[in-house]
Amino acid sequence: MSAMSGSVGRDLRGAVPLTAVSGVVVLVVLGLAHGLWLENLHNGLLALAFTAVGAYVHIERPGHREGWLFLATGIVEAVMFLGRQIGRTPGSGATDWWGWLGVWPLAIALALTTLSVICFPDGRLPSPRWRGVVAGVVIVAAVCATLSALTPVEYESAGVATRHPVTGHASGLATSVWSALAHPAYVAFQLLWIVAITMRWRGARGHVRVQLACLASAAAVSVIALAVGLAVGGSPTPGVLSAALVPLAAGWAIVHGRHLAAYSALSWLSRTGAASTDLPADLAGAVAGALDAPAATVWVGSDDLHALGVWPDSDGPIEPTTIAALLDSAHHHVRVVGRHGSTLGALSVERARLDRLSLSEQRLFDDLASHAAFVLDHVGLAQLLARRGTDGHLHVLTPRERDVLELMARGLSNAAICAELHVNIKTVEPVISAIFTKLGLQPDSRSNRRVLAVLTYLRA
Repeated sequence: MSAMSGSVGRDLRGAVPLTAVSGVVVLVVLGLAHGLWLENLHNGLLALAFTAVGAYVHIERPGHREGWLFLATGIVEAVMFLGRQIGRTPGSGATDWWGWLGVWPLAIALALTTLSVICFPDGRLPSPRWRGVVAGVVIVAAVCATLSALTPVEYESAGVATRHPVTGHASGLATSVWSALAHPAYVAFQLLWIVAITMRWRGARGHVRVQLACLASAAAVSVIALAVGLAVGGSPTPGVLSAALVPLAAGWAIVHGRHLAAYSALSWLSRTGAASTDLPADLAGAVAGALDAPAATVWVGSDDLHALGVWPDSDGPIEPTTIAALLDSAHHHVRVVGRHGSTLGALSVERARLDRLSLSEQRLFDDLASHAAFVLDHVGLAQLLARRGTDGHLHVLTPRERDVLELMARGLSNAAICAELHVNIKTVEPVISAIFTKLGLQPDSRSNRRVLAVLTYLRA
């Protein structure tokens, strides 16, 4: 039942973006049916761009917060576009209400755009200090939207000719408050875009900087188009229309940037080299970067876990823990690392459990857990072989034990060895245990004793 409900939930989440795209396309087409109005065309283009990008992000990365912000922005822009298309000619009744819908949501659209930029590219704030900024943006946008919804303070600048359905004329007080609050707020919102990108850039690395560069490049193209339009034709229309490039670039950067992160994470070994003594720490860094986590740890052990690799580097000691404690933590995502049915350790990232991993991130985490199994095996092999010397102690084995070890080296399982020697499993298992004991291979969660025995045989 739970699996079925989860499947239904995923289907519904997938249907929402497609429904939003369909609805926005209908609204824009209905708006264009009222004629081509260049001064309002940018709202239609932004509606299509934001909604299409939001849906694309959701398809590639289900549940991504930035995708939801883009979808919401696109819907608001579509409503405004249709409302202004209808409201630019005088009318009455329903026409007045459509004109009203084309004006007052502007503050909401600007606020959603601002939140999208602040949270770009991962859908999270640059730091907790931005919570106050976001709260301020929401409050100011709500006040401006409410004031515009109650009085026609913004009708003239929006080019809407219909009558305001709530208040026929704006009072002097409303106009003064609007001028003192809305205009500076709209400028402040756009300045926040620059501040947010700059601060994110300073603390970013790798693929995140590539994503930010894509967004900044699209914004630069829009600014250049605006400047050229004003200088050549005295019109801001080219710059305003080219603003639709910004959400398109942002969507490409979000999806392609995650592909770069996944490639970087899965190719970390080729850059590090299998002989490196820093494999665990390098893997932890790759995992943290791939999953947008501030920290990651590679743990070794079966019952009690000890930190083997940590990113970022920690000066203080890291207390041992258990797999159960990690799995119960609300601040970590965890993968148990095992091989051949035995637990070698765990891989954990410091990221709130409520901040769910997308489907692609879950698959990437699983792949990196396989890398962790290699690392733990590699470290265990190197340490044990260094302690034991190069050739082991094969001279202490009996002829039967040597025969069994040779079959193990040929890759035969216990059952296959029984068939080869024409004995039952109860005869072979004690022999294998004796081989492990004589070669000094004590039970160790960090290594595979069978592999170590075979290596010892091959080296001898």
